[in-house]
Amino acid sequence: MNWIERGWYKQHKGTYLLLPLTLIFWLLSALRRCLFKLGIKKSYRSSKPVIVVGNITVGGTGKTPFVIWLVEYLQQQGLKPAVISRGYGGQIKQGAHLITVEDSAELVGDETCLIADRTGVPVVVGANRADCCKLLEQQADVDIIISDDGLQHYALQRDIEIILLDGNRLLGNGLLLPAGPLREGAWRLNSSALVITNGQVSNPFTTDYFVVEPQGLKAVNPKYNNKVFSIDTAYHAVCAIGNPQRFYDSLAQENIQILEYHHFLDHHKFNAADFDFLNEQPVIMTEKDAVKCQNFAKDNWCYLPIGIQPNQNFVEELTAKLKQTRKNYGI
Repeated sequence: MNWIERGWYKQHKGTYLLLPLTLIFWLLSALRRCLFKLGIKKSYRSSKPVIVVGNITVGGTGKTPFVIWLVEYLQQQGLKPAVISRGYGGQIKQGAHLITVEDSAELVGDETCLIADRTGVPVVVGANRADCCKLLEQQADVDIIISDDGLQHYALQRDIEIILLDGNRLLGNGLLLPAGPLREGAWRLNSSALVITNGQVSNPFTTDYFVVEPQGLKAVNPKYNNKVFSIDTAYHAVCAIGNPQRFYDSLAQENIQILEYHHFLDHHKFNAADFDFLNEQPVIMTEKDAVKCQNFAKDNWCYLPIGIQPNQNFVEELTAKLKQTRKNYGI
């Protein structure tokens, strides 16, 4: 955690010096929302229902495993979902791109590559989410679209919003960027009927939560898929995610022994040289990081895949909203 992040989460007060910049950020973001609300800036209404999954804070909230769960939930409801995303960390800067099995995490982004691999549904990356929707409407057999991390992308209209909170860090010091971790103020939580916390933590914003469920160690390099990894082995834990403590907590939950912890910046583009210091010792990483290391991973490198399970009340609320949305679209 860098100096700014420590200030966000109340470990010092130095970030209060950034309040003038926060005021500018607030003015610009409020003006932008107002322009969309007045119709001066145009927004796109897809011919398919859109579910937006996002957060109002910077940093990890478990959004990727939640999107994977949501895809599977929609499939269980008899729907054919697809996912659109910015593809952060990837190389798609213009237009929209439908991910294929040949695409690398370097090209399309680690999170979107993981979602495509795990779900097998159409996944489109692009800076303009309206263009992503149009591509799906033209080229894919889908009847509902999930917008991954598109909460502040008001250029795309949505039918259902799901806002995720980090149960450990919540809203930090409650300030907007850059003095705090918020993309939008806490008021934004009141604008959505579906707010859910990563972890069963009492908080003033929602009673809904999801729990993380580790699913057993797997080889990073697919050619070692038959290898069995033991929790009795001591590993070097390596990750490049927004909230590494969640990964470390999952390792502790599984009683996995750790030699040392190594945290890189979120979405770090790993290469073999990043691991030279390990001297061939065993490595354990997140699934999101594993998709970037498949081509050079050793036979003693593994990752810990996870799933999530929301509480029953959240599932029932989502089911009710989905039922109404399907009725509106005749699906």
